Amino acid sequence: MYMGKKKRSMSVALAVSMFCSILGGFGLETKAQEPAAEKAYVIIAENDKIYEEVAEEIDTDITVETPVLSENNVLIADLTEGEAKILSEREDVLIEEDIVLSGSTIKGESGNAYTMFERKEALKRKKEEIYQRMEEEENASGEQDPEYEWNLQAIHADGVSAEENESQQKVKVAVLDSGVDYVSGINLTGYVNFIEGEEALSPIFQDLSGHGTGIAGIIAGTGENDIYGVNPDVELYSVKVLDECNRAPLSRIIRGIYWCMENDIDIINMSFGTTVCSQALKQAVSDAYAANILMVGAAGNDGGEVEYPAAFEEVMAVAAANAQAQMSDFSNEGEELDVAAPGDKIRTTGFFGGNVVTHGTSIAVPHVTGVASLLWEKDLSKSNEFIRQLINFSSRKMEGMTECGLLDAEYALEIYDEFSQNFKDGELKENNIIPENVKTPETFDYVEEDETYVEGRWHTGRHGEIIDAKKDAHGLSTEVIEIVKQGAVYPDDKKSFWNGSINNPWWHGRWIHPDGVSEVNYVAAIDMITYIALDGGEDIASYNDYKLFEGMSSKVFNEIKADLLSLNAKFGALLSTNNTRKNRKYFMYGCALHTLADIFAHSTTQGNGTFIDHTDNKEIDADNIKYYGRRYNVAKEATLYSLIMLKQDLYTDGAEIIQALKAQYQTASYKIIKIKKYVNENGYSDPILSQVTISSPK
Repeated sequence: MYMGKKKRSMSVALAVSMFCSILGGFGLETKAQEPAAEKAYVIIAENDKIYEEVAEEIDTDITVETPVLSENNVLIADLTEGEAKILSEREDVLIEEDIVLSGSTIKGESGNAYTMFERKEALKRKKEEIYQRMEEEENASGEQDPEYEWNLQAIHADGVSAEENESQQKVKVAVLDSGVDYVSGINLTGYVNFIEGEEALSPIFQDLSGHGTGIAGIIAGTGENDIYGVNPDVELYSVKVLDECNRAPLSRIIRGIYWCMENDIDIINMSFGTTVCSQALKQAVSDAYAANILMVGAAGNDGGEVEYPAAFEEVMAVAAANAQAQMSDFSNEGEELDVAAPGDKIRTTGFFGGNVVTHGTSIAVPHVTGVASLLWEKDLSKSNEFIRQLINFSSRKMEGMTECGLLDAEYALEIYDEFSQNFKDGELKENNIIPENVKTPETFDYVEEDETYVEGRWHTGRHGEIIDAKKDAHGLSTEVIEIVKQGAVYPDDKKSFWNGSINNPWWHGRWIHPDGVSEVNYVAAIDMITYIALDGGEDIASYNDYKLFEGMSSKVFNEIKADLLSLNAKFGALLSTNNTRKNRKYFMYGCALHTLADIFAHSTTQGNGTFIDHTDNKEIDADNIKYYGRRYNVAKEATLYSLIMLKQDLYTDGAEIIQALKAQYQTASYKIIKIKKYVNENGYSDPILSQVTISSPK
């Protein structure tokens, strides 16, 4: 408890004296008496001396003592009516019953009315209990061995990367897809977005469908979110060409391929397809192949012929296999196939670092990409054709399948040296010297029976299916997370009229008000938005007291409130048939996540105070995930803590920022503008804030 002024224990003699004074001159009865009822009282002392005197007398009855109250000589105490009467007789003390005001009341589950302030305080206590429990659980849990999903076991890539990757060369892999979110569990090296109108999207919210992020998890998942990829050690690049519906015009795909050539990418993962044989696409593919890029493509999911670009000779065509080591019934087949890989009920990374289960040849492709990177990092001077043929040759035979075999990382690594010695002029010269892979593929029957692998529709249809299948750190369903994601990207949408961090700083983590004079406590803004979101926008107009949100100013309060009222009017169009109270809550909460993440892009400086801003030089741009990259590590962590609060129906404030900084800031050299001031104003303090804060940028 805060001790702003000196406190001493009440003496027994004083207690007896007070009790006798209450009884006056009446005689005491010998039978036991019921204890007198107590009520809460507000006590205001005339000066510091009287404050100390009163505090000493009623020490054990004090219920609230905070810096604000103490410095103003105010105490809150539970007293009997008699004790209160004694104090009221002093001329240097004002005492009143702590009555409950009737304004701004909310009905609780019991039907009792309580003030918004009381409700907020109760939720804050619940947050504190959750963090205490999380800390205890973390301290109690020891280091555990990785648990690899069936798909990595099936291709014998479980644990291979950990053994093989030490001091190896880095292979540059591009995921030509719907974008890859910069989330926990994926170490993204860089990204580029070719979707017009999405230039301002935060790196944390690049992927609008989840497709590209799922692909990336299989290639390079670190295990941080319980998803282990084939090779976490690759240099992974997100090349966004597919829109929120996983579609792209031919020109955008071609542009992405040439970007990969210009940036010396080694492997392009292409988990998309078309039945149209485009000569322009074929030319781009031929040029990339000539540049020694290995391209890996999806065969297609309608049981027909292999689609393009996988059907082009220069591209490795990948089919999907199920847990019984058989070709998946949806997978396209044909003589163009190179290899099959797991593509049924595959668990991978979802939005905000969660887990999803998906299927399709799209999801089979990254297994091959990952294994190719493992092989190529042994010697980057090898050709793309060497890697391709090594993968094909080392595959296991599948029952009833003649076009290709099942991917086998372990055997490919085992025969690597011998294969290299016999590979000359673009082909294996003595293929009878190296024994073929005759081992029988393993099967995983439990996958078919395990309810955690039940799949739900991926809203984009063609490229697979998706569902939350396992308790993630945040524990929210895929349906919920998709709506949160809609909200998270909304502030950057021009249709929202919130885009532009200078004019709308409360949606973009900036500390400067558009008037150029006032400040915006971005922590209080997150507090306000998430708290109001909990009611699903039911009665935004009823929020009339900015003091409900510690650190909030009346000016910013009214501006955020106006924005939320405007948003509420648009929900019919934004959520359509899903316009329910719960979904409005998730959408609004997602909007606040945008503010939370953007603090680390728009209110940060170098260690010397030089402002990190948007610039034409992308090497030092605020949105460059590698420029003072630990900014985004903290942003990812803060977002995760916020989602945990959402799962518990709690708001987000300075507590989540402190937790994220303690977990990820470490010895980072960047600073956050006014973070200590704003978190303190929001009612929290921690030594980490002094380490990271800076009062103003250069």
